Amino acid sequence: MVTGILMVVGIGLTLSIVAWDRWVAGRWCEHLVTVDLKPGDNVVQHMISLKEQLPSSGDRVLAHLKMRSWEGRLKAGRYQFPQGESVRNSAARLATGNREAVQVLIRAGRDVGPIAGTATRHIHADSSRVATMLSQDSMMWRVIPNTYEMWWESDAQTMAQRLIFEHKQWWSEDRLAAARALGLTPREVTILASIVQAETAVISEAPLVAGLYLNRLQKNMALQADPTLIFALRDPSIRRVLDEHKEVDSPYNTYQNLGLPPGPIRFVDPRYLQSVLHPVEHNFFYMCAKPGDTTHNFARTYREHLRNARAYQRWLNKQRIFR
Repeated sequence: MVTGILMVVGIGLTLSIVAWDRWVAGRWCEHLVTVDLKPGDNVVQHMISLKEQLPSSGDRVLAHLKMRSWEGRLKAGRYQFPQGESVRNSAARLATGNREAVQVLIRAGRDVGPIAGTATRHIHADSSRVATMLSQDSMMWRVIPNTYEMWWESDAQTMAQRLIFEHKQWWSEDRLAAARALGLTPREVTILASIVQAETAVISEAPLVAGLYLNRLQKNMALQADPTLIFALRDPSIRRVLDEHKEVDSPYNTYQNLGLPPGPIRFVDPRYLQSVLHPVEHNFFYMCAKPGDTTHNFARTYREHLRNARAYQRWLNKQRIFR
Protein backbone atom coordinates (compact mmCIF):
# COMPACT_ATOMS: atom_id res chain seq x y z
CA MET A 1 0.00 0.00 0.00
CA VAL A 2 2.71 2.46 1.05
CA THR A 3 4.81 1.42 -1.90
CA GLY A 4 1.92 2.14 -4.25
CA ILE A 5 1.37 5.57 -2.75
CA LEU A 6 5.06 6.40 -3.09
CA MET A 7 5.01 5.30 -6.73
CA VAL A 8 2.02 7.52 -7.44
CA VAL A 9 3.67 10.48 -5.70
CA GLY A 10 6.91 9.83 -7.57
CA ILE A 11 5.13 9.68 -10.89
CA GLY A 12 3.26 12.88 -10.05
CA LEU A 13 6.46 14.71 -9.18
CA THR A 14 8.14 13.49 -12.32
CA LEU A 15 5.26 14.65 -14.45
CA SER A 16 5.25 18.02 -12.66
CA ILE A 17 8.96 18.46 -13.25
CA VAL A 18 8.61 17.50 -16.90
CA ALA A 19 5.65 19.86 -17.29
CA TRP A 20 7.54 22.70 -15.60
CA ASP A 21 10.60 22.07 -17.73
CA ARG A 22 8.47 22.20 -20.86
CA TRP A 23 6.76 25.33 -19.57
CA VAL A 24 10.03 27.26 -19.02
CA ALA A 25 11.59 25.83 -22.18
CA GLY A 26 8.60 26.83 -24.24
CA ARG A 27 8.35 29.91 -26.41
CA TRP A 28 6.41 32.85 -25.08
CA CYS A 29 6.78 35.71 -27.61
CA GLU A 30 5.55 35.69 -31.18
CA HIS A 31 7.53 38.79 -32.20
CA LEU A 32 10.50 40.86 -31.03
CA VAL A 33 9.76 42.46 -27.66
CA THR A 34 11.71 45.44 -26.27
CA VAL A 35 11.48 46.69 -22.70
CA ASP A 36 13.31 49.47 -20.85
CA LEU A 37 14.13 49.30 -17.15
CA LYS A 38 14.86 52.78 -15.85
CA PRO A 39 17.96 53.52 -13.76
CA GLY A 40 17.12 54.42 -10.18
CA ASP A 41 14.06 52.18 -9.98
CA ASN A 42 13.91 49.58 -7.21
CA VAL A 43 13.03 45.89 -7.51
CA VAL A 44 9.29 46.45 -7.15
CA GLN A 45 9.31 49.23 -9.75
CA HIS A 46 11.28 47.08 -12.17
CA MET A 47 8.77 44.24 -11.84
CA ILE A 48 5.84 46.61 -12.32
CA SER A 49 7.56 48.09 -15.37
CA LEU A 50 8.08 44.63 -16.85
CA LYS A 51 4.44 43.75 -16.24
CA GLU A 52 3.35 46.92 -18.05
CA GLN A 53 5.68 46.53 -21.04
CA LEU A 54 5.53 42.78 -21.67
CA PRO A 55 2.60 41.20 -23.53
CA SER A 56 0.32 38.98 -21.46
CA SER A 57 2.37 35.92 -22.43
CA GLY A 58 5.29 37.55 -20.62
CA ASP A 59 3.65 36.66 -17.30
CA ARG A 60 5.43 33.33 -17.68
CA VAL A 61 8.78 35.14 -17.63
CA LEU A 62 7.78 37.06 -14.51
CA ALA A 63 6.64 33.85 -12.82
CA HIS A 64 9.97 32.20 -13.57
CA LEU A 65 11.87 35.20 -12.19
CA LYS A 66 9.90 34.92 -8.95
CA MET A 67 10.26 31.14 -8.76
CA ARG A 68 14.05 31.48 -9.05
CA SER A 69 14.10 34.52 -6.72
CA TRP A 70 15.84 36.52 -9.42
CA GLU A 71 13.90 39.76 -8.97
CA GLY A 72 16.75 41.33 -7.00
CA ARG A 73 19.16 40.78 -9.89
CA LEU A 74 17.30 43.04 -12.30
CA LYS A 75 19.44 45.84 -13.74
CA ALA A 76 18.51 48.99 -15.59
CA GLY A 77 18.81 48.88 -19.36
CA ARG A 78 17.13 48.07 -22.64
CA TYR A 79 16.31 44.39 -23.14
CA GLN A 80 15.21 42.71 -26.34
CA PHE A 81 13.58 39.30 -26.49
CA PRO A 82 13.77 37.78 -29.98
CA GLN A 83 10.83 36.00 -31.53
CA GLY A 84 10.51 32.46 -30.22
CA GLU A 85 12.85 32.84 -27.23
CA SER A 86 12.08 30.52 -24.32
CA VAL A 87 10.79 31.59 -20.93
CA ARG A 88 13.98 30.30 -19.30
CA ASN A 89 16.32 32.22 -21.63
CA SER A 90 14.36 35.45 -21.35
CA ALA A 91 14.37 35.29 -17.55
CA ALA A 92 18.10 34.53 -17.58
CA ARG A 93 18.65 37.49 -19.93
CA LEU A 94 17.05 39.81 -17.36
CA ALA A 95 18.79 38.22 -14.37
CA THR A 96 22.25 38.48 -15.93
CA GLY A 97 21.84 41.99 -17.30
CA ASN A 98 22.19 40.82 -20.91
CA ARG A 99 20.93 44.12 -22.26
CA GLU A 100 21.18 45.89 -25.60
CA ALA A 101 23.58 48.62 -26.70
CA VAL A 102 22.17 51.51 -28.72
CA GLN A 103 23.66 53.79 -31.37
CA VAL A 104 24.34 57.33 -30.11
CA LEU A 105 25.08 60.01 -32.70
CA ILE A 106 27.27 62.91 -31.60
CA ARG A 107 26.97 65.49 -34.37
CA ALA A 108 29.38 68.17 -35.40
CA GLY A 109 27.84 71.61 -35.25
CA ARG A 110 27.61 75.00 -33.60
CA ASP A 111 24.54 74.80 -31.37
CA VAL A 112 24.78 72.52 -28.36
CA GLY A 113 21.01 72.15 -27.90
CA PRO A 114 20.29 70.24 -31.13
CA ILE A 115 23.48 68.20 -30.68
CA ALA A 116 22.40 67.14 -27.19
CA GLY A 117 18.89 66.42 -28.46
CA THR A 118 20.19 64.09 -31.16
CA ALA A 119 22.65 62.43 -28.76
CA THR A 120 19.91 61.56 -26.26
CA ARG A 121 17.36 60.34 -28.79
CA HIS A 122 18.08 56.68 -28.03
CA ILE A 123 19.29 56.80 -24.42
CA HIS A 124 17.73 57.62 -21.07
CA ALA A 125 19.96 60.65 -20.35
CA ASP A 126 18.26 64.03 -19.97
CA SER A 127 19.08 66.25 -22.95
CA SER A 128 19.44 69.42 -20.84
CA ARG A 129 22.00 67.74 -18.60
CA VAL A 130 23.89 66.45 -21.63
CA ALA A 131 23.84 69.98 -23.10
CA THR A 132 25.29 71.37 -19.87
CA MET A 133 27.99 68.68 -19.90
CA LEU A 134 28.90 69.30 -23.54
CA SER A 135 29.09 73.07 -22.97
CA GLN A 136 31.80 72.81 -20.33
CA ASP A 137 35.18 74.16 -21.45
CA SER A 138 36.86 70.97 -20.29
CA MET A 139 34.54 68.88 -22.50
CA MET A 140 33.81 70.86 -25.64
CA TRP A 141 37.26 70.50 -27.19
CA ARG A 142 37.41 66.79 -26.30
CA VAL A 143 34.26 65.79 -28.20
CA ILE A 144 35.00 63.80 -31.36
CA PRO A 145 31.73 63.69 -33.32
CA ASN A 146 30.89 60.16 -34.40
CA THR A 147 28.37 57.38 -33.78
CA TYR A 148 29.07 55.40 -30.61
CA GLU A 149 27.57 52.32 -29.01
CA MET A 150 26.37 53.03 -25.47
CA TRP A 151 24.03 51.42 -22.98
CA TRP A 152 20.46 52.72 -23.12
CA GLU A 153 20.59 53.65 -19.41
CA SER A 154 23.60 55.97 -19.90
CA ASP A 155 23.39 59.37 -18.18
CA ALA A 156 25.31 62.58 -18.89
CA GLN A 157 28.24 61.57 -16.70
CA THR A 158 28.50 58.17 -18.35
CA MET A 159 28.43 59.82 -21.76
CA ALA A 160 31.16 62.26 -20.70
CA GLN A 161 33.38 59.38 -19.59
CA ARG A 162 32.85 57.61 -22.89
CA LEU A 163 33.59 60.73 -24.94
CA ILE A 164 36.80 61.40 -23.01
CA PHE A 165 37.86 57.78 -23.61
CA GLU A 166 37.15 58.10 -27.34
CA HIS A 167 39.04 61.41 -27.42
CA LYS A 168 42.13 59.72 -25.97
CA GLN A 169 41.79 56.88 -28.47
CA TRP A 170 41.49 59.29 -31.41
CA TRP A 171 44.62 61.18 -30.43
CA SER A 172 47.06 58.46 -31.43
CA GLU A 173 50.81 58.96 -31.17
CA ASP A 174 50.96 59.78 -34.89
CA ARG A 175 48.38 62.54 -34.49
CA LEU A 176 50.08 63.89 -31.37
CA ALA A 177 53.37 63.95 -33.28
CA ALA A 178 51.71 65.84 -36.16
CA ALA A 179 50.37 68.42 -33.70
CA ARG A 180 53.78 68.81 -32.05
CA ALA A 181 55.37 69.36 -35.46
CA LEU A 182 53.03 72.34 -35.91
CA GLY A 183 53.81 73.64 -32.43
CA LEU A 184 50.23 72.99 -31.30
CA THR A 185 48.55 71.01 -28.54
CA PRO A 186 45.49 68.82 -29.24
CA ARG A 187 43.33 71.53 -27.69
CA GLU A 188 44.84 74.18 -29.98
CA VAL A 189 44.39 71.93 -33.01
CA THR A 190 40.71 71.57 -32.08
CA ILE A 191 40.25 75.32 -31.65
CA LEU A 192 41.84 76.05 -35.01
CA ALA A 193 39.87 73.26 -36.71
CA SER A 194 36.64 74.75 -35.36
CA ILE A 195 37.51 78.04 -37.07
CA VAL A 196 38.45 76.29 -40.29
CA GLN A 197 35.15 74.39 -40.34
CA ALA A 198 33.21 77.58 -39.69
CA GLU A 199 35.05 79.24 -42.57
CA THR A 200 34.47 76.58 -45.21
CA ALA A 201 31.91 73.86 -45.72
CA VAL A 202 34.02 72.48 -48.57
CA ILE A 203 36.18 69.81 -46.96
CA SER A 204 38.64 69.76 -49.88
CA GLU A 205 39.39 73.45 -49.20
CA ALA A 206 39.93 72.96 -45.46
CA PRO A 207 43.69 72.10 -45.64
CA LEU A 208 44.23 75.35 -47.61
CA VAL A 209 42.38 77.39 -44.98
CA ALA A 210 44.26 75.61 -42.20
CA GLY A 211 47.57 76.41 -43.90
CA LEU A 212 46.60 80.09 -44.15
CA TYR A 213 45.83 80.41 -40.45
CA LEU A 214 48.99 78.54 -39.54
CA ASN A 215 50.95 81.02 -41.68
CA ARG A 216 49.39 83.90 -39.76
CA LEU A 217 50.13 82.29 -36.41
CA GLN A 218 53.76 81.73 -37.37
CA LYS A 219 54.09 85.40 -38.39
CA ASN A 220 52.37 86.53 -35.17
CA MET A 221 49.58 88.09 -37.20
CA ALA A 222 46.02 88.37 -35.91
CA LEU A 223 43.87 85.59 -37.34
CA GLN A 224 41.09 88.03 -38.25
CA ALA A 225 38.60 85.18 -38.54
CA ASP A 226 35.05 86.42 -39.06
CA PRO A 227 33.44 83.29 -37.53
CA THR A 228 35.03 84.09 -34.18
CA LEU A 229 33.37 87.52 -34.21
CA ILE A 230 30.00 85.95 -34.99
CA PHE A 231 30.57 83.52 -32.12
CA ALA A 232 31.48 86.40 -29.78
CA LEU A 233 28.39 88.34 -30.80
CA ARG A 234 26.21 85.21 -30.43
CA ASP A 235 24.39 86.09 -33.61
CA PRO A 236 24.68 83.36 -36.26
CA SER A 237 22.34 85.31 -38.53
CA ILE A 238 25.19 87.69 -39.45
CA ARG A 239 26.21 87.12 -43.07
CA ARG A 240 28.27 90.26 -43.57
CA VAL A 241 30.82 91.23 -40.94
CA LEU A 242 31.05 95.01 -40.52
CA ASP A 243 33.67 97.21 -38.89
CA GLU A 244 31.37 97.73 -35.91
CA HIS A 245 31.39 93.98 -35.30
CA LYS A 246 35.17 94.07 -35.02
CA GLU A 247 34.89 96.24 -31.92
CA VAL A 248 33.25 93.59 -29.76
CA ASP A 249 35.04 93.18 -26.43
CA SER A 250 35.67 89.46 -26.30
CA PRO A 251 38.63 87.06 -26.13
CA TYR A 252 37.06 85.54 -29.26
CA ASN A 253 37.66 88.76 -31.21
CA THR A 254 40.57 87.59 -33.36
CA TYR A 255 40.84 91.03 -34.95
CA GLN A 256 41.89 92.57 -31.63
CA ASN A 257 43.59 89.60 -29.95
CA LEU A 258 46.61 87.74 -31.25
CA GLY A 259 46.74 83.98 -31.30
CA LEU A 260 43.96 81.48 -30.94
CA PRO A 261 40.76 82.19 -28.99
CA PRO A 262 40.37 80.40 -25.63
CA GLY A 263 38.16 77.60 -26.92
CA PRO A 264 36.53 76.06 -30.00
CA ILE A 265 33.58 77.86 -31.56
CA ARG A 266 31.81 74.64 -32.57
CA PHE A 267 31.96 70.87 -32.22
CA VAL A 268 34.43 69.84 -34.89
CA ASP A 269 34.04 67.21 -37.57
CA PRO A 270 37.20 65.07 -37.21
CA ARG A 271 37.93 65.57 -40.91
CA TYR A 272 38.69 69.20 -40.08
CA LEU A 273 41.01 68.12 -37.29
CA GLN A 274 42.86 66.13 -39.93
CA SER A 275 42.98 69.18 -42.19
CA VAL A 276 44.83 71.11 -39.49
CA LEU A 277 47.16 68.23 -38.73
CA HIS A 278 47.92 67.87 -42.45
CA PRO A 279 47.60 71.38 -43.95
CA VAL A 280 48.58 72.45 -47.42
CA GLU A 281 51.83 74.41 -47.35
CA HIS A 282 51.57 77.70 -49.26
CA ASN A 283 52.36 81.42 -49.00
CA PHE A 284 48.82 82.74 -48.62
CA PHE A 285 47.98 85.05 -45.71
CA TYR A 286 44.57 86.36 -46.79
CA MET A 287 41.30 84.83 -47.92
CA CYS A 288 37.94 86.15 -49.06
CA ALA A 289 34.75 84.40 -50.09
CA LYS A 290 34.21 84.13 -53.83
CA PRO A 291 31.14 85.98 -55.14
CA GLY A 292 28.26 83.54 -55.50
CA ASP A 293 30.40 80.55 -54.53
CA THR A 294 31.09 78.43 -51.44
CA THR A 295 34.86 78.55 -51.78
CA HIS A 296 37.43 81.32 -51.32
CA ASN A 297 39.98 83.40 -53.15
CA PHE A 298 43.39 83.28 -51.49
CA ALA A 299 45.98 86.05 -51.61
CA ARG A 300 49.63 86.48 -50.67
CA THR A 301 49.51 90.26 -50.24
CA TYR A 302 47.07 92.68 -48.68
CA ARG A 303 46.76 94.50 -52.03
CA GLU A 304 45.57 91.30 -53.73
CA HIS A 305 43.21 90.69 -50.83
CA LEU A 306 41.65 94.13 -51.16
CA ARG A 307 40.81 93.44 -54.82
CA ASN A 308 39.13 90.17 -53.82
CA ALA A 309 37.31 91.85 -50.94
CA ARG A 310 35.95 94.66 -53.12
CA ALA A 311 34.60 92.14 -55.64
CA TYR A 312 32.87 90.23 -52.87
CA GLN A 313 31.43 93.37 -51.31
CA ARG A 314 29.98 94.43 -54.67
CA TRP A 315 28.34 91.02 -54.96
CA LEU A 316 26.89 91.34 -51.44
CA ASN A 317 25.46 94.74 -52.35
CA LYS A 318 23.81 93.29 -55.46
CA GLN A 319 22.30 90.56 -53.31
CA ARG A 320 21.14 93.23 -50.83
CA ILE A 321 23.01 91.53 -48.02
CA PHE A 322 23.96 94.38 -45.70
CA ARG A 323 24.36 92.47 -42.45
